[in-house]
Amino acid sequence: MFHQRGHGIYELTRVHHIDGYVLRVRVCRDSYATQSTAVAEVLTPLFTWTIIASSPGSGWHRTTPATPPDATPLITVADEVLQRARRILPVPPPFTTPGR
Repeated sequence: MFHQRGHGIYELTRVHHIDGYVLRVRVCRDSYATQSTAVAEVLTPLFTWTIIASSPGSGWHRTTPATPPDATPLITVADEVLQRARRILPVPPPFTTPGR
């Protein structure tokens, strides 16, 4: 889902089902790099989201335009955070039974 909230402020949220996990990636681009962030979260067995990887805006903010036509500028950032999260998580998830 892509949402623009104002000039220079927009966000991308994607949900992935990977290797038995539900992962949510949120990239929030603000007018200021210090207020921009990208996070990957895993859905726990208690149905809460836990951040497992992040990327501060200082590393990618300058490469994103203030007024994009769509989510394209944030996709690369989202993919990078998702890949870091996948390297962190064990396979299979510790809260599932193999073979089920």
